[in-house]
Amino acid sequence: MVLCGHNGHIIFLAYRVIFYCNDPLEAELHAIMQGMALAIQHSSLPVIVQSDSSEALSSLRNQGLERFAYGHIVREIKELLVGREFYPQRIHRSQNYVADRLANYSRTESTTAVWLTSAPPCIEDLWPLDCNTSFE
Repeated sequence: MVLCGHNGHIIFLAYRVIFYCNDPLEAELHAIMQGMALAIQHSSLPVIVQSDSSEALSSLRNQGLERFAYGHIVREIKELLVGREFYPQRIHRSQNYVADRLANYSRTESTTAVWLTSAPPCIEDLWPLDCNTSFE
């Protein structure tokens, strides 16, 4: 999970191990949910959720997944969005290297961590290449 300001500065970076996960969609929804919860705590600005999963993003705009296995996660995310400006944005996987490496690191290290205002060593080389500061 990555939260950066409008100029690209780091507000927080985080990863969380998920012990039982069925597929990439479930992992993406968990990441969005945790990211939204942290974003609400650390910023009052509008939130742009960038993801390379069009299915996860579309579930936040419609009722599609609410009746399926991940409906409870989608409903929790939607509850977090109440009263917030929220902009879902699909990005290509090549623009999402930092989040991908954080997710892989949490899985291989079986750990959870949050960094405020700085990048962890595991992504320092990627941050300058991956920082998506254009939110148009």
